[in-house]
Amino acid sequence: MKKFLILLLVIFLLLVLGSAAVAYRYPHVIAIAEEGFPAKIWPAKGLYVDVNGKPQQWPHKFKADAALSHEFGKKLQQLNLENETDALVAYHKGELKYAYFRPGFNEKTQFNSYSMAKSLIGYLVLKAIDEGEIDGLDSSIGTYLLDIKDEALRNQKIERFLTMRSGLQIEKKGPPKPLAKDAKRGPDKDASNPFTLLAQMHIEGLPGIMDQLKMPMDPSSDYHYQNVNTALLGLMLTRIYKQPLNVLLSEKIWKPAGASRAHWRTYTNEGSVTPYCCLFATVEDWAKVAYFLSKNGMTIEQITEKREPQDLTPFLQSSNVIKSMMPERFKKADLREGVYGLHVRHDILDREGESIQGPFTYFVGHGGQLVYLLPKHDLVIVRFGRKHTLLHSTVYYLWRIIQADKTYVRKAS
Repeated sequence: MKKFLILLLVIFLLLVLGSAAVAYRYPHVIAIAEEGFPAKIWPAKGLYVDVNGKPQQWPHKFKADAALSHEFGKKLQQLNLENETDALVAYHKGELKYAYFRPGFNEKTQFNSYSMAKSLIGYLVLKAIDEGEIDGLDSSIGTYLLDIKDEALRNQKIERFLTMRSGLQIEKKGPPKPLAKDAKRGPDKDASNPFTLLAQMHIEGLPGIMDQLKMPMDPSSDYHYQNVNTALLGLMLTRIYKQPLNVLLSEKIWKPAGASRAHWRTYTNEGSVTPYCCLFATVEDWAKVAYFLSKNGMTIEQITEKREPQDLTPFLQSSNVIKSMMPERFKKADLREGVYGLHVRHDILDREGESIQGPFTYFVGHGGQLVYLLPKHDLVIVRFGRKHTLLHSTVYYLWRIIQADKTYVRKAS
C-alpha cells in the first residue's frame, strides 16, 4: 500500500511539473483551454469589444411561413434540415422575401461570423486605398508595418496578402484545388494544435509572434488560405488610421450601413480585435452591410426610398478600386472553379434553365456561414448553419421562390 501511494505521489508530481513546464514554454495554451473553440452565438467566452452601430429600421415583419407550399420551398426546407441551417434570409429590392430560423434562433440572435470577418478587412483595405492612405495594391506591406523584421516579408505586396498568396507559412497544409472546394474542406490539423504559432497569435496577437514571422527560402505564390495574412492587414489598418479596427469598421461600414451594435473578439493578451474571426451580429445586420457594400454605399433606407445613385455618397470613389472587387473581371472558366479575390470569393450561376444567371460575390465562414452579394439582381442572402450547404442550389431555390411574387417568412421562434 505504501509503495502504491508513493507511486501516485510521483505521478502527481510529474503531472504538476509537466503542466508547469507547458505553461512556462507555452503560456497561451492556458488561455486557449479556458476559452475553448469560438462559440456559434452570442454571448460567448473570451474578451470582446463593441462595434457601435446606427440602426436603421427595415420595413418588414416576420409572418407565417408559406414557402412549404412552393415546390422549391420544400426543396429548400429539406436543404436547411440536412445541412443544419440555423438562419437563412433573402432580401430582394430591399424587401424581406424569405426567412427561416431553426427553433431556438430568431432575428435578434447574434451569430458568429467566423471567417466572414476577413471580407470586411478586405473592403477596409480598399477603402484605405480609395482614401489615399495606401498607395495601391502594389505597395509593400513593410511600408506601413515598420516592425516587421524579415526583409522578404516587408517587401511583399499588399495584394499578395489580400489574395492569400503571400507565401508566408505558419499553417502548414494548403487547401486542395479547385478553390470552390475550399469551403467544404475540414480544418487543417495544425488549426487545432495549441502549440503552433497560429494558436499563439490567437491569444497574444501579432506582437507576440512578429519576430518569428519569416518568409521561406523559396516562397510560393500559390493560393494558401491562412489567418496570419488577414491579421497583418488588420494591424496595418490600425497603424495607418491610428484607430482600433472595431472603430474603423463602425465608422466606415457598420454605422453607414444602418447596422446595430455588434461584438468582436479581441486577442486575449493584447487587446486589439482578431481581424480574421469572431464578429457577432444578426442576420439583418449582415444583410444591411451586404447591401451597403454591393451597392457601393447605398443604405437600406435609401434603397427602400428608391433614391437615385447620383444623389448618394459612394463607399468607394475610384472606378479602378471598385472594379477590383467585381467578379466580372475574372474569366467564366475560372469562376466555375471558384476564385478567391481580394479577401472575398467569387463564383458564377450558370445552370441551364435557371432564370438567375451570372457572377456573384460571397463571404464564407466556418460551418457554412454565408453572405451572398448579387447587386445586378438587387439580391442579398445571409445564411448561418452548422454544416456547409450547397452554394448554388440555395440561390436557385430562393430565386424561384422570390419570382413567385410572394413573401415567405417563417415566424421566429
